[in-house]
Amino acid sequence: MAAGLGLEIEVETEEQLAPQRKGRLISQVLTPAIKLWLRSQLDHIDDLQLQIDSGNRELLSGSIPKVFLSAAQAVYQGIHLSRAQVIAENISTNFRQVLRGKAIRLLEPLSIQLDAALTSADLAASTDSELFQKAMKLGLVPLIEQQLSGVSDWPFPSWQPGATPEIQLSAVRMELSCDGRRPVGNHRIQIQAQVQHPITEKLQAIVLDTGLVLVNPHELRLEQPQGFYPPANQPIPLTHLHDFRFDLGTDVQLTILQITEAAILCQGTIKIMPVQAEESALD
Repeated sequence: MAAGLGLEIEVETEEQLAPQRKGRLISQVLTPAIKLWLRSQLDHIDDLQLQIDSGNRELLSGSIPKVFLSAAQAVYQGIHLSRAQVIAENISTNFRQVLRGKAIRLLEPLSIQLDAALTSADLAASTDSELFQKAMKLGLVPLIEQQLSGVSDWPFPSWQPGATPEIQLSAVRMELSCDGRRPVGNHRIQIQAQVQHPITEKLQAIVLDTGLVLVNPHELRLEQPQGFYPPANQPIPLTHLHDFRFDLGTDVQLTILQITEAAILCQGTIKIMPVQAEESALD
């Protein structure tokens, strides 16, 4: 109380000011920096939600204990995701440089928890992207080479094994193979492609219909794969591929991979490696 004036003067303590300063650092500096970085990495993103859990001392040391991010309709290098949620913990950043106007960067490898959905519309929209085509060809070429290691009618009629030729693929497409009679979680995918014939050099249109099983956190296995020659509907069992596996690498650790009538659902962790300062276009 000020003497004789009848006025009360409230003095904010350091403890009272700390949450305000923390809020300003997060809302005015860190959140815009992370959103700017995310938008610089993505072709498109809608409904971006970001929650950051950190204290002033941690922030100023460059450490962020936890970040939760959710987004809809995200597009990365032409790959579409209808829904994605990410949790990242113990993030090491260059926050002091961010305070001086620099772009935010990771300083150490970071494992993020991912929960994402890839719908049939996402697959259709992603199929022509360079990243999608490259990834699909990298997966399909060894698969077809394995199939050609024995006598088969797919992907080339009346194939006799011998020296495996170099396989050329084009026009790769993927879609969900929906069948209402299948149990929940037991749906499949269809992969269509043009394969270069090793002898006649003619393009052969093929379809691979298969389920996918998560063998371990970084390895997928084909489940009851079948081959088709479009437009014929008669399936060809692919016995050479019944135990064919895809190794996603140790940086990927999936806990759930499920194919439904509407989408491919996945949950797990992915390790993100830091970009060197000289490689960052935003610094």
